[in-house]
Amino acid sequence: MKLYKNKLGLAMLNAGVDSIRDLSAASGVSINTISRSNNGGTVKLATLRRLADALGVDPAELIAEEA
Repeated sequence: MKLYKNKLGLAMLNAGVDSIRDLSAASGVSINTISRSNNGGTVKLATLRRLADALGVDPAELIAEEA
């Protein structure tokens, strides 16, 4: 599955997370993985859950809709 870049950015803003580095520290997901997924790469469910937990959102809020 893929992350929706704008949704991730909005969730970071709402959670007070200023950078991918901060999100990495909060979630335990590597900076490279976050960057890759933010640029259109796929993300595993476990990674999505860790990001969502760190941001205090439902994982479904971060997923890009399939066309």
